[in-house]
Amino acid sequence: PYPSQLAMMNHMIRALNGSQNTMIESPTGSGKSLALLCASLAWRQSFMAKRRQLLANVNQIISRFCRDNHQLLVAKFAGDIDDDDAEPNNVSAPDKPSKPRGPELAEPAPPKDNDDDDDDFMPTTKSKAPEESKNKANHDPAYLQQMALIRRAETVDYIIDLARTRMPDGVSLDDLSVLSGFKDQGEEASHAPRIYFGTRTHKQVSQLIDELRRKTPYRLRTAVLGSRAQTCIHGRAKKAAASGESVDDMCRTLREDDNCGPFRAYRKIIGHKKLARRGELEIWDLEDLVTLGRKNMACPYFASRDMAGTAELVFCPYNYILDPAVRKAAGINLDHNVVILDEAHNIENAARDAGSFEVTDSQLSVLAFECAKLIGDQHVHDGELLTTGGGIILLEEHRVLRTFAETLSNWLQRDSNTYEYRDFETETSVWPKPDCSVSLVLQRLALTPEVVARIKSAFSKIDEQNSSARSQASQNKSMGLPAEEQQQLSAGALRIVESLLRVLDHVANGSRYASDFRMAIIRSPNPELRDQAAAKKRKRYSVGPQQIPPFVNTLAFWCMNPGVVFNEIAQQSRSIVLTSGTLSPLDSYASELQVDFASTLEANHVIDPARFLALSIECGPSGSPLEAKYRTTDQLSFQDDMGEAIASIAARCPDGMLVFAPSYALLNKLLARWEVTGHLAEINVHKEVFIEPQGGGSKDQFDKLLAAYRDHLQRDSNTFQPLQRGALMFAVYRGKVSEGIDFSDYYCRTVVNIGIPYPAFKDVKVVLKREYNDAYSNPSVHKRVLLNGSKWYDIQAFRAINQALGRCL
Repeated sequence: PYPSQLAMMNHMIRALNGSQNTMIESPTGSGKSLALLCASLAWRQSFMAKRRQLLANVNQIISRFCRDNHQLLVAKFAGDIDDDDAEPNNVSAPDKPSKPRGPELAEPAPPKDNDDDDDDFMPTTKSKAPEESKNKANHDPAYLQQMALIRRAETVDYIIDLARTRMPDGVSLDDLSVLSGFKDQGEEASHAPRIYFGTRTHKQVSQLIDELRRKTPYRLRTAVLGSRAQTCIHGRAKKAAASGESVDDMCRTLREDDNCGPFRAYRKIIGHKKLARRGELEIWDLEDLVTLGRKNMACPYFASRDMAGTAELVFCPYNYILDPAVRKAAGINLDHNVVILDEAHNIENAARDAGSFEVTDSQLSVLAFECAKLIGDQHVHDGELLTTGGGIILLEEHRVLRTFAETLSNWLQRDSNTYEYRDFETETSVWPKPDCSVSLVLQRLALTPEVVARIKSAFSKIDEQNSSARSQASQNKSMGLPAEEQQQLSAGALRIVESLLRVLDHVANGSRYASDFRMAIIRSPNPELRDQAAAKKRKRYSVGPQQIPPFVNTLAFWCMNPGVVFNEIAQQSRSIVLTSGTLSPLDSYASELQVDFASTLEANHVIDPARFLALSIECGPSGSPLEAKYRTTDQLSFQDDMGEAIASIAARCPDGMLVFAPSYALLNKLLARWEVTGHLAEINVHKEVFIEPQGGGSKDQFDKLLAAYRDHLQRDSNTFQPLQRGALMFAVYRGKVSEGIDFSDYYCRTVVNIGIPYPAFKDVKVVLKREYNDAYSNPSVHKRVLLNGSKWYDIQAFRAINQALGRCL
C-alpha cells in the first residue's frame, strides 16, 4: 500500500475504535476507496472477535454466579415467571433490542438437560399438583441459569447491584470489571455494527464492489440499494418509465392489484445458490441482481431491500442516507452503525437539498382532489365513511388534509402575490422579509402550531389506517380470501403531506432551525405549453379542467444549513467517515455540517511530481485572453482561439483526453462554432470525438457512450501498431464524467479545463446562501463560524475544477 493509504487506514481505525467521526482528504488516484474498504472491514472483523470474547466472558461469569448463588437466583427470577413462561422456549429476552439494528450476535444456546431432570418440567403423575410442578420448575438450577443467560443485561445489573453491598460468591473484582464494561456499552455490547457505504452515484457503487471482489480477501453478507427505476423488471413499469410516468406509482398499483408476479416471487433471489457463501455472486452488484431477477422472474428491488436487513455491508448512493424520507422508505437504520461517505465534497449541497422541499400548486390540487374524491359521495357511519367496497374512510381526517392542501394551493395562485427576484421568465418571492417573518406568513395562512398539530394527527391516523388495510389485504391474500377494494390516498399524496409537515416543524417559531430556512414562492412558465408529451400525460391524469395553466406556482422551503439533516445522522450512527480528494478547508466544512469531527487527515499524493505537468494557458494563437467569462464567451476571437488551442493539444497528447466546460450552453456554443471553422474536424483528425449528453442522459445512454470511448482507446492502445488517433470526450464540470469515474492509464492522459465553474451568480438560492454565510461568518457573534459568502462561492468552483483534474490521476 501507499503511505497515504496506510495513514488513512490507521486514522480511520482509531476513529472507529473510539466511536468518533473523522474527515479524511486524500487526493484522487491515491487508492482512497480501497483503503476505506480494507480499513472498515478489518476493523469490523476485529470488533466482532472482541465482542464474541466479551460475551463469552460475561456468560462464564453469569454461569459461575448461578452455580454458587442459587437462592439469589431464585429471589431474582422465580417470582417473575408466570404460567406462560413454564417452558424455557417461551421466555422473552427484554435485553435484546425490540427491532433489528443489524445482524445480532447469537444468544447462548440453552443448556442440554439430563434425562434425570425431565420430570422437573412436567408432572410425572396425574396426582402431582400443578402449582407444585410449577414451583419446582421455577427453582430448577438449569432452568434458572438459562433464564439468567437469556436476560443477560438484567442479570448483569443484578450482580453489580449485589456487589455494592456484598460480593456474590464466585464473582471476583476482575469479573465485576468485565460486567461493568459490558454494562457501559449497553446495547452495543450485543449489536453487530453494520457498515453503510455511500457514494455519489450507482456507477461509483459498482466500482467499489469491483474493488471489494478483486482486491480484498473479505467475504461477507453485502447488499446494494437501488431505485425501482433501476431494478424493476415488470413490463408495464418499464413502459411507464419510457413514457415519463412514475415507476414507483406503477409498482405500487401493480402490487395493490396483485398483478405483479415478480414481487410474489422475489424470495427466489434471496435463497438463490449463486448468492450464497462461496457462490458465483457472493459479492453482487445491482446489475447482477437484475440479471438474476430476469432469469427467475423475481423482483430485484424487494430482494435487495430484504437482503439489506441482514447484510453486514450495504452500498448505496448517499442520498439514500441523507434524505430522511428516502432513508425511511429504504428501511435504513443507522442506530449504532457505521456510515462511510465517499466523494463527500458534495455532501454539503446534498444535505441542504435533502433538508429542502418544493411542491407545486398542481400537486397540492391533486392532493385536495384525492381527499375530496374519497369523502365526496360516500355514506357516513359513526363518524367514518363506508365505501361501496366496505372499506373505511376517515371523514374528519381527510377533510383536514383537503383544507390544508387547498389553503396552500389558493395562496400560491393569488394574483396579488409580489416578487422581488426576477430572472428571465421566473419570479421569486422569499421570506423572511424585513417586515414579515416566516411564522407570520404561516399564521396568516391559519397554520398555527395548534392547526399543524391537528394536521399531524390526521395524517398519522390516515397513514396508520392505510398500513392496517394493506396488512389485512395481504393476510386475506395469503388465506385465499377475496381482496376488498382499497380506496386510499396515493403514496405520492402521502409523501407530500409528510414532507410538508417535516419542514413546517423546522420553520416553526421556536424551532432551533427556524433561522436556517428560507420560504419562497416561485412563478415560472408552464413547461407543458412547450412539451406535448407532458400535455398528453396531463390529459390522461388531470383531476381538474383540461386547459393548461400558463404558469406553475411552487412553494419552496430551502434549507441553508446542511447540519439540519447531517446532525440527525451523526446522533444516530456510531461513527461517520467522510472522504474525498477536495474537502479543504476541513474546519469550515465541519462547521457547515454542524458535526464534531474528532480527527481530520490531509494525506499527501502518491504521484511523483516529475510524472505530471500542470499548465495555465492565458491566451490563444491570436493573443485573445482565454478567459471563459460571461462577457467574453460570445466573442468569436475567444471561440476560435479556444478551438485552435484544443486542436493543438489533441495533436500532441496521446491516448485519451477529457475537455471540461462550465456549462452545456457554452459547450454547445463552442462546438457549433468549431463545426463552421473546421476546428472540430481538425480535432477529429487526431482524436475520435465523444460528447457527454446534457444531464448525462439516461443510464443506458451514458454507459454506452463510456463503453464506446473506452473500446476505441483499447483498440488504439495496441503496442504493435503505430500511434493511433486516441479519443477525446467533451463534458461539463459537476457532470457524470467529471466525478467518480475511473479514467486510469491510457483512458485519460490529458485534462483540459475551460474557465472556472462558478455557480450561477444571480441564482436565488446562491444569493441566499451567500447572505446566510455572511451572517454566520463573525466569530464574535456566533459559535458556529462559517466561511463568508464570497469564500464559500469560490470554493464551490475550485472543488469542481479539482474533481475534473483528478480524472487523469
